[in-house]
Amino acid sequence: MRPRRRSAKSFVAWTLILALVVTACATRNVPPMGAGGQPFRPEADERQLWAKAEKEEEALLKKAKTYDDPLLEDYLGKIGDRLLPDSVRAAGGPGFKVGVLRDPTLNAFAMPNGRIYVHTGLLSRLDNEAQLATILGHEMTHVTHRHALRFTRDAQNKQILYTVLAVAASIGVAVAAGSRAKEGDPIGAAVLSQTANAVLGLGLQLAALASINGYGRDLEREADAEGMDRLVRAGYDPKEAPKVFELLKKESGDRGPIETFFFGSHPRLEERIESTRQLLSTTYAAAAAAPDTIKNTEDFDLRMRTVIRENALLDIRAGRFKLAQEQLDRVLAITPRDPIAQLYYGDLHRLQAQRARSAEDKVDQARKAIERYERAAELDSSFPDPFRQLGLLYYQQKDSARAKAAFEKYLALKPDAPDARRIREYLLELDR
Repeated sequence: MRPRRRSAKSFVAWTLILALVVTACATRNVPPMGAGGQPFRPEADERQLWAKAEKEEEALLKKAKTYDDPLLEDYLGKIGDRLLPDSVRAAGGPGFKVGVLRDPTLNAFAMPNGRIYVHTGLLSRLDNEAQLATILGHEMTHVTHRHALRFTRDAQNKQILYTVLAVAASIGVAVAAGSRAKEGDPIGAAVLSQTANAVLGLGLQLAALASINGYGRDLEREADAEGMDRLVRAGYDPKEAPKVFELLKKESGDRGPIETFFFGSHPRLEERIESTRQLLSTTYAAAAAAPDTIKNTEDFDLRMRTVIRENALLDIRAGRFKLAQEQLDRVLAITPRDPIAQLYYGDLHRLQAQRARSAEDKVDQARKAIERYERAAELDSSFPDPFRQLGLLYYQQKDSARAKAAFEKYLALKPDAPDARRIREYLLELDR
């Protein structure tokens, strides 16, 4: 019982911190980059923020897992370039670069030096390019309107940020993740152990500000409004903007309170839905009615397919089987002959079999896993991983002949596999 009470106490503490952060707002008026057609010249404390941001990014990227796909980064960069106002470009602000983090939670954040990070969890839930542009436009506004500078110049905001990090240290993010895992909550543990664990565990102040608590209601509202203006100016369908916040609201309810706290951030989702709807019916009514706005592109579907597939694997490992299944179904609807998607579907059923409460369900899930692995092997006979998984399942089912055949095929295809020695041990047992 003690770990359960300790976990509940920790969550209450985080909730109190969140209440403090949401009420915070910046008080210093700083003109946006390019205002009045003037060249941009960062102030001394702003240059310090940028230097600190670079150091925090270096530390973060040593702990967090990046999703390396040059074509995806190039695609995201082109959308960002399309959203960048000419006034900012002419003023000579910081260069923007969009990176992707392997994290199944719903989040995106911008550092003050122009680096934007989007989680695979958020990318995998978006329906089209206009929704993606809504996210990027919001985050870019935080940079061009210098929200980090405006926030940190306020002494009260600084104190709140120090309090967030101090309480994170006192709770111990890694300890909290461990206790949640012991309590049978792999989802909470997975959420805590990824980007949140890196940001809070390393005490990264600017990253915590950008990725967890946001900049306060006024500046978040400003980023929503300006982001929508950029969306319209770039030719995207503004009707997709409120759909992003509706999606976040729906998904945060499905994903549990821990993720809602950490990455449902900028939390006033209902207010944001209403404000974007109001803009849609007033300021951008003509754009909303225009027949030639951009909703989606072929590039979006091409670039997101593998993101969705790989994020499904993260959700499978976190035990979020329903979310993972929805994503794999989406991938297979586009490319039904994708052997990797079939492999991951096999992993999904295999883990479900391990957690099955009845013998009948366990057998059924194992059968489905074998079918998926066999389908993956059929689609690509040179792909070693399905044979490894088949061998393990057959071995567990005491089907020696099939286990041996699968293991031998795996080693033939991947003789230098990291687990080759262990697989050979299984083969020795099967030869007895």
